[in-house]
Amino acid sequence: MPISKTLMVKRITVSFIEVASEALLLGFVLAVILGYDEHAFIKDVLIYAGMIFMMFFTTGYVFTTAIVRAFWKGQKLWSYPVIAIALFLLHFEILNVGIGVAFEPKDRLRIRIAGAFIVPACTLIGGLFLQHATRTRMAIR
Repeated sequence: MPISKTLMVKRITVSFIEVASEALLLGFVLAVILGYDEHAFIKDVLIYAGMIFMMFFTTGYVFTTAIVRAFWKGQKLWSYPVIAIALFLLHFEILNVGIGVAFEPKDRLRIRIAGAFIVPACTLIGGLFLQHATRTRMAIR
């Protein structure tokens, strides 16, 4: 059965919300790892999150996750989060190499580990929302 336009729009919207959530949570992690102004913690987290979102955009992470989310038909709730982790790790390496290996090896490891927990958490919540929205739509018919 082909995906309806409405469902595709929902999937793409959820994907963007997931990526924004990932950027915000990774901004928090970067603030803790790399340092922050003790009088402006929230501001620093938002600055880091903005930089991360910009890097997600420039490496193509935003678009690849949106495309995969829009067309992925996996029946298992955990399947898309696994793909999203792989995309995150791939795009993080693209970013790191692209900016001249800016992160220290210790920081790269921490960011990878944080991403490996944050990305599936965000995508799992998004997947649950989509599953609920799909079931509700089917029940209405």
